[in-house]
Amino acid sequence: MSQLPAFPIALQTLYAELLDQLQLAQIGDLPAGTTFRKRRLSERDYWYAQPPTGPNGRSKELYLGPDTPELATLISQTKEAGVARKARRSIVRSLLSAGYFALDALTGDLVDALAKAGLFRMRGILIGTSAFQAYGPLLGLRLPGAAVRTADLDLAQDYGVSLALGETIDPLMLEALQSVDPSFRAIPDTFNPTLPLAYVNADQFRVDILTTNRGAPSRGGSALPSLGTGAVALRFLDFLLRDPVEAALLHRSGVLVSIPSPARYAVHKLIVAIDRKGPGAIKAAKDIAQAEILIQALTQGRRQDELLEVWEEALGRGEGWRTRLIKGHARLRDQTRALLPL
Repeated sequence: MSQLPAFPIALQTLYAELLDQLQLAQIGDLPAGTTFRKRRLSERDYWYAQPPTGPNGRSKELYLGPDTPELATLISQTKEAGVARKARRSIVRSLLSAGYFALDALTGDLVDALAKAGLFRMRGILIGTSAFQAYGPLLGLRLPGAAVRTADLDLAQDYGVSLALGETIDPLMLEALQSVDPSFRAIPDTFNPTLPLAYVNADQFRVDILTTNRGAPSRGGSALPSLGTGAVALRFLDFLLRDPVEAALLHRSGVLVSIPSPARYAVHKLIVAIDRKGPGAIKAAKDIAQAEILIQALTQGRRQDELLEVWEEALGRGEGWRTRLIKGHARLRDQTRALLPL
């Protein structure tokens, strides 16, 4: 198995610096006078930010995330200084000129608008090929171009999380998308015309919203109040959304997003590829290709323990899971199959 080409250490360090700066800017870009406080929910502490009162009155309190040492440090540093957007833009240009993957303008602008609306603060997660595009820079490897091309955008949020947050993105989903392209319209649920499950623009660029399945399959979508939209509930999605990681999308001055861990993404692709039939066979082939690339990348990057831990977790989830994983495993090349013991 030939190795994936690695970016030079200097460029990997530059990407890590961009990611650090974006994490700071997530809070540092808040206006001067913003106050921070912790709120305890379900036996865990969460951070919130209260921007100062402006000409239009008191601003909405913003959810920042679960209390972690890293987030507490960012808040402490934010009180001392912000982060220059111009410097981040310079880093993005340097990385792109060195051969890092460039998002298409529409996808980048849409993700940026949704990030500013608060989607990722509220534990929304970028999934699908748009997330896969972020793994190359994150892992310091150049991924094959055919595996990173897409013409849609997939977003997800855990159903329980959406109910618990008590806050909504601002603007709401459709308005945020229309701020980039006014031709976006909602595609409603067949069983509930008032509940949008996806969005599409005049050029048929599609944004799909997904959520975790709460039990037995049911007719119709699920409402995600914190995103102001509906979503299609899918099996196996809870596995993908557990323990997400942050990544920097290389667009304008960088966009901080949450994506599935690369190990979970790879194993999840082996599961979902099996159920794609007929016209979905092309997507199934892409699923297997992306899984294979990430399995190789994690092994090459000495993160095989992380991969094996997730693989063993999935195998232990029951006979249905194991059956699908065995079938997905069989579609990998011999050298890749050897990396995932059954």
